[in-house]
Amino acid sequence: MRRVAKIVTSLCLAGVFFLSVNTFPLLAAEKIRIGITQILDHPALNAVRDGFIDAMAEAGYVEGKNVVYDVQNAQGDMATASTIAHKFVSENVDLILSIATPTSQAAVRATDKIPIVFSAVTDPVGAGLVKSLECSGNNVTGISDLTPVERQIELIKAIVPKAKAVGTIYNAAEANSVLTNELAKKACKRLGLKLEEATVSSTADVFLAAQSLVGKCDAIYVSTDNTTVSALDAVIQVTTKNKIPLVLADPTTVNKGALLALGFNYYAHGRETAPIVIKILNGTKPSDIPVRFAKELELWVNLDTAEKIGFSSSFLLDACKEFANKLRKEGVKVDIKTIEGK
Repeated sequence: MRRVAKIVTSLCLAGVFFLSVNTFPLLAAEKIRIGITQILDHPALNAVRDGFIDAMAEAGYVEGKNVVYDVQNAQGDMATASTIAHKFVSENVDLILSIATPTSQAAVRATDKIPIVFSAVTDPVGAGLVKSLECSGNNVTGISDLTPVERQIELIKAIVPKAKAVGTIYNAAEANSVLTNELAKKACKRLGLKLEEATVSSTADVFLAAQSLVGKCDAIYVSTDNTTVSALDAVIQVTTKNKIPLVLADPTTVNKGALLALGFNYYAHGRETAPIVIKILNGTKPSDIPVRFAKELELWVNLDTAEKIGFSSSFLLDACKEFANKLRKEGVKVDIKTIEGK
């Protein structure tokens, strides 16, 4: 009887050894699958994606080696964003990285099981992604890019002291844009400015919207509205021709021909998303990770555009330096960068 027991024990140990040298390495070799979804293709969102992937690689998560990214683009269509989200759910990916508000909303509607980390989302609570910034109460967390709208309107007043009206273009169907527009209204009212609004529903509407503001405003402001930023060339065509200062919230696109941009470095924003994802992959619940906010600002001054629209470069630089120093005294970190005139 003891001999039979020894044989059974030996067979069990042999089975454990077989599993240890065959099954466990296979499990360890399985690649992490991350679905990345963004609402459309434009420099800021692309920079978020690239910054995230680069930071993950530096942390040891190398694409093709131990992690696989399924990168999808909804091309500005919410139905496509929903299809992408459900695709990730059906494939049971390990985590979803959603870039921008619309794709994040689609992901949240698609699953309450798979961890979701959002990036470049303006108002995660207002968009219905999380219950609170401190604790999401669900499978979601991330980083907000709530742009400093009040500062951006103050910047316009600093460079155009006699301004009476500011024009803006946005898609009222984007939750993030509704919030930033309300903040712009409040800032304009405080500074004695009128906000002239032009709404769009697609990128095809942007050119006419920009034209409708000509003669009604002293400067045009474009926040982080995805639709307008995607058709920024149309806005720049109008502002350059009519010599209207264009101020952006997205520094990644100022080189296209805007006069100024005050906002976040979106590549850095993407990099800041990686540690959150890594925490979740290592077992931390999304609800245990508070929503973070981007903080460090960049003020880009396009001297080439200043020359094209007849704006004094020396006055512009002096005004921007004075404005940046004011922010620094208030504890805000801001770096000034210039695009030299040709």
